[in-house]
Amino acid sequence: MKRTGLIAAFLLIWSVSVRAQSDGIEIFDKLKFLIISVSDSIKPAVVHIEVVKKKNTQRYESLGSGLVIDEAGFILTNEHVVDDQTEIMVTLESSREYRAELIGADKLTDLALIKIDVPDDVSLKAARLGNSDSVQVGEWVIAVGNPYGFDRSVSFGIVSGKGRVLNMPTLTPLLNDFIQTDAAIAPGSSGGPLVNLRGEVIGINSRGLGRTQGFTIPINIAVEVKNMLLASGKIERGWLGVIMQPLNRSFADYLGDPKLEGVLISDVLTGSPAEKAGIKPGDVLLEFDGQKLSAEKEDDLNKFTLTISQAESGKSKKIILLRNGKRKTLNIVVGEQPKVKEDEFESDLGFTVKEITDNLFRNYLLETKDGVYVSYVEVGSLAGKGDLFEGDVITEVNNKKSPDFESFKKMIEGSTEDKFILFKVIRGKDNKLVLIDKSNAPAERERDKTVILSP
Repeated sequence: MKRTGLIAAFLLIWSVSVRAQSDGIEIFDKLKFLIISVSDSIKPAVVHIEVVKKKNTQRYESLGSGLVIDEAGFILTNEHVVDDQTEIMVTLESSREYRAELIGADKLTDLALIKIDVPDDVSLKAARLGNSDSVQVGEWVIAVGNPYGFDRSVSFGIVSGKGRVLNMPTLTPLLNDFIQTDAAIAPGSSGGPLVNLRGEVIGINSRGLGRTQGFTIPINIAVEVKNMLLASGKIERGWLGVIMQPLNRSFADYLGDPKLEGVLISDVLTGSPAEKAGIKPGDVLLEFDGQKLSAEKEDDLNKFTLTISQAESGKSKKIILLRNGKRKTLNIVVGEQPKVKEDEFESDLGFTVKEITDNLFRNYLLETKDGVYVSYVEVGSLAGKGDLFEGDVITEVNNKKSPDFESFKKMIEGSTEDKFILFKVIRGKDNKLVLIDKSNAPAERERDKTVILSP
C-alpha cells in the first residue's frame, strides 16, 4: 500500500514537472514569436543612412540609421549623424536608394529631420509611435538599427532607467532626459528606433556606452522637435540666461539653513532676461512659476533646465529666491534661447571661421563677441602663409569692421579681385595684423576621404 502511494506521488510530481516545463516552453515560444512579429513590423520603417561630410579639408563618410515617421518621406535621425553633411543618401528595406534633404536639426536634443522624395510607385511604411511618458523601468524593448553597417539588426533588452543625464565632452550640453536600455546600441545604430512589445516606437536611439548601456531620446521629445522643425525650420526654447549649480548640504549650512533646498545662481549673463529681472549671482532660486526647486547634484539641474526650455518665450513667470537670508519675489519675462550651433564659413584662402555665439564666447574665453572665430587654418595655404592662426578672432577686413558672421562673409566674398587682404585680429589679449598675399597661392592637391560609423 505504501509503495503504491509512493508511486502515485512520484507520478503526480513528475506530471506537474512535465506540465510546468511544457508551460514554460510555451511562454518562451509566445515571447519569441512576439519579438519576431514586432521586429518584422518595424523593420520596413528603418532606413540605412550614408552621409558624406566635410570638415575643413577632410571629406569622410558616416553611417547611421533613421526612422520613417511619415509616408510623405519624413525621417527622424540623430543630429550627430547628419552634422557637417554635404550629401545624405537613404536606403530603404527594398534596397532602393534616395538622396535626402536636411529639413532641420537640433543639437541640444541630438535630433534631425530629413526628407526623401519618393516616386509614386513606391509606398513607404511609417512607424507607429507610442507614448514615452508611459514607459516603465523593467519593460522589454527592441532596438533596431544598422550597427557597423549590418542592415536592420535587432537587439532585445529592457528599459534600465528613465530621465538619465549624459555629460558629453562637447561645447554644447545636451538637454538630457534619456531612456536607458541594455538593448545593444552600437556604432551605426544611431537614429534607429527603440520599440516596445506592442510595436510602438518609444524613442530614437542616440548612443551607446559600453556593451549594455544604451541611451535613447524619448519619442515625445522627438515628435515635439519634429513639429517645430516642420513649422519653422528652427527650434524655439525658453531661456533665462543664468549659470546654475547645485545647492548641496555644505552650501545650505554655509547659508545658515541645513534644510534649505533650491538652485544656486553662480552667474547671470549680460543683457539676459535674468539680469533684467534683477536676479544676481549668489541668489538661491526657490520656486519657478509655482514649482519648488531642488538640486543636490549636477544631474538634478536637468529637470529645471527642461522646465525653462519648455516655457514660452515672452511670458512672465514668478520667481521666489533667497538673497542674504531674505525671501524675494520677482517677475521674469522668459526669453528665447540664443543660437546654440554656430554657423561656419570655409574660405577659399585656406581657413574656416565660426560665428561667435554666446556659447562659443564663454567656452573659449574670448575677449570680444565682435568678429569671427578662426577654427581652422590649412597648412601651406594662403592664410597659413599670412600667419593667420587657429584661435584668432578677426575683427576687421581691409580696415573695415566686420562686427558679425554675415558681414564677414560678404566682405570676403566681395574681395575676390583683391591681391591683398588685410585682417585685424585679436590673438589672446594682443592685436595683430595678418596680410593675405594671393600671389603666394599653393598648388591644388587631392583631399583625403575616410569612412566612419556614427556612435
